[in-house]
Amino acid sequence: MIRWVLALLVVLVIGFFIYINVNNKLPEGLGVTDGLLKACPPSPNCVSTQAAPDDAEHYMEPIIYQGDAKDVQLAIESYMLSKNNARIVTQSLGYVHFEVTSRLIGYVDDVEFYFPEADSVVHVRSASRVGYSDLGVNRARMVEIQALLAN
Repeated sequence: MIRWVLALLVVLVIGFFIYINVNNKLPEGLGVTDGLLKACPPSPNCVSTQAAPDDAEHYMEPIIYQGDAKDVQLAIESYMLSKNNARIVTQSLGYVHFEVTSRLIGYVDDVEFYFPEADSVVHVRSASRVGYSDLGVNRARMVEIQALLAN
């Protein structure tokens, strides 16, 4: 009986990791289209400054900054890369997309920053690729970025 339980457990664990690897693919539609980042899915594992303000689960205030957008973008890039679990996927003047991989299981979050030319704000979108809840990880990451730019 114990062997069957252990065998079932091994199969479930292997299946879980296969599921994560299959579903951890880069989603379509990321980037900026007509001044907008991709909308958050209905699940609570995403935050965006471009979500509707009455959508408390997904919405957060845009990050207001002072100074040059290029310097702010560079500061964000340096900060994100210092975390050792982030890599740049796409980078251009006014936009950067990171993949951030969780250390324990390998979940991947897509983290985007958009710097509109006409404004001194940073729009962000941070979303998990798999699962339903992120236990607040994406929002906490963006709060850290807000604190970084507030100093």
